[in-house]
Amino acid sequence: MTSTEPGSPDQPTAWGEPESVVDAPSEEVAPVVRRARHNTPAAPSGRRRRGRRRTTGWWVAATLLFLVALGVLGVIGYRSSLKITGGTPAVTDPAAPGYVAEVEPTPVELLAVQDAAGKLAAALIVVTDAGGTGGTVISVPAQLFVPAVDAAPQANLADIYAAGGVESLRNRLGTGLGFGFTEAVDVPASEVAALAGLVGPITFENFENLSPAPKLTDPPADPAADAVTYRAGQVTLPPEQVVDFIGFEGRGELVDNRGIRQQQVWKTLVDGLKGKDTTSTGALGVAIAAVSVGDVRFEQLPVATRPEPNSIFVVTVPDAAALPAFTARTIAAPVSAYPGQRARTRILNGTSTPTATSPVGPKVVEAGGMISSVGNAESFDVSITRVEFVSPAAQPTAAAIAAELGVQATQATTTPAGADIIVVVGADAQT
Repeated sequence: MTSTEPGSPDQPTAWGEPESVVDAPSEEVAPVVRRARHNTPAAPSGRRRRGRRRTTGWWVAATLLFLVALGVLGVIGYRSSLKITGGTPAVTDPAAPGYVAEVEPTPVELLAVQDAAGKLAAALIVVTDAGGTGGTVISVPAQLFVPAVDAAPQANLADIYAAGGVESLRNRLGTGLGFGFTEAVDVPASEVAALAGLVGPITFENFENLSPAPKLTDPPADPAADAVTYRAGQVTLPPEQVVDFIGFEGRGELVDNRGIRQQQVWKTLVDGLKGKDTTSTGALGVAIAAVSVGDVRFEQLPVATRPEPNSIFVVTVPDAAALPAFTARTIAAPVSAYPGQRARTRILNGTSTPTATSPVGPKVVEAGGMISSVGNAESFDVSITRVEFVSPAAQPTAAAIAAELGVQATQATTTPAGADIIVVVGADAQT
């Protein structure tokens, strides 16, 4: 479900940043930090002044002990959100050379929104920012086509869902988009209606007249007949009609226009639900609640239209040229849709400059990497940035990352667990 600032050798987050930056922008990987709660001891009352004088030394000692414990528990809280994976067993200090920690994947949830008949009305992708600071909502029309995979031919999402359900949709869409989903669930039409019912009728601007798209089995339409179902201009939908509008196929309507239309509905709905408890309505309500605690962004999936060979038809597919930058901008730490889709990448800070690794994460994601761990190099005196691939299969991605950083990819001399590529950021990255 569902995700995900500057890096520092003192306390690295997803880019090697200090622990305090839990509100970093979404394009950076900032692991969730859960701080322990502490209750400050109350000061003695005036009636106990004599006892206070007797125990002044005790209070001083207790205060010092409390501050030490607070620091220790703070470190424990920090480490609980980052699973230590590398270095030696003794390297547990985030400020020390050789410290390495796992990166939690950004929650990216795929919601298969059904119409009243149980067919796919639309897919909805919800990305939750790290630290619960908001997120991104992406509506994907059911008529989007994804490329052929192995023995499975090119098909649109509606047909894929009808044939194999949500797991098939998860695999095919993730393969077509270049990233995976941390969770995938069905959302029945009744759940959408229940959520919309918390808002009441929703009103928004519809930018074009929508008439039903003809089916191959339909008789020829009467051009003189007024078959407009949803007119351009202000539209008000009762809760039970929201899913019908989302899944409506307009005659001659472009698929990307349908995505924009769906986005208007989701934005109006999410805005109306702010401040309301939606968690009891189902998976969609939980996802909306997760992103609504902060700023919610609504993004359009980049798509392209191409003609079908030997046919008069055209299909709309994900735009392969625009997807890498889109993914890096919207998902800080994406996962793979299938093993090996994204090369697991370890980012290490080889300098004493806190911001040295800050721009590296998005470049790794855009080049096709999956940020699996971050930390510090064995030395903070690295002068030249290095990009090393552990296995030959990771060489193409390593070369793409290296090109982004202006260096050459080389074969790694070590084989760390959980990493296919190692990026060591040197002082040259700051020039």
